[in-house]
Amino acid sequence: MRSRYSDPITLNEIAAEVFVSPYHFSRIFSRAIGLTPGRYLTAVRLFAAKRLLLTTDLTVSDIVCSVGYNSVGTFTSRFTRVVGMSPTQYRDPTVSRLLVAASFDFSRMPEPGEMAMAASRRPSLPCWHTTTLRGTIEVPLAAGAVDAMVGVFSEAAPQRSPVAFQVLPVSGRTEFEMEGLPSGSHHVLAVAAPRIRGADTRVLTAATRRSVSVMPGSHAHVDLALQPPAEADPPVAVTLADTSRPVRA
Repeated sequence: MRSRYSDPITLNEIAAEVFVSPYHFSRIFSRAIGLTPGRYLTAVRLFAAKRLLLTTDLTVSDIVCSVGYNSVGTFTSRFTRVVGMSPTQYRDPTVSRLLVAASFDFSRMPEPGEMAMAASRRPSLPCWHTTTLRGTIEVPLAAGAVDAMVGVFSEAAPQRSPVAFQVLPVSGRTEFEMEGLPSGSHHVLAVAAPRIRGADTRVLTAATRRSVSVMPGSHAHVDLALQPPAEADPPVAVTLADTSRPVRA
């Protein structure tokens, strides 16, 4: 799927590559990766589309053909529904400036100050609707000190901006507490970059494999162990810009 996402591949075809039934392949794949094959392929295609939108001058029509879609209308409708803005809107400078991307071959993370400012601009929910999430983030000793973004999302393969997020310095094992979350089931993703960054800086990531239930009066807790993205990990590209209102530069 990583090498042929631009082709019209099917579940039957993928399962045949490893000589198992589509049902068996889907079950094993979901257990190993945390997503169904179809959702994983969509994540790969949308990641490629976002990357092209933000790093090239290709037209939307050209991008559609290169990421496995046959119709500009179908791609635009799906992209807008899943991401929360149209492909053209995604090219807004604010989206690019606040992009958090994590993949084995492409990564990007805003400066800590920009992320903290974006977090402070998020509208707060009424106190009687909010809950608290606590947890720990751990980085390998070899990574040294990093700046981490901990985001709460409504889906396992996030495409929209987080429901809420926090920016914090991490060294070794660090505790965090995030308030102001809406009640419900959420997925937690952490992405971190070294304090001192270069042109080839790689990020570290960690995510909950299952949804976390956050309710008033309960004590939700997660432990996140950051590691470099593996080739099979679902790629992630989300903007910290508030997509609930018009994005502005």
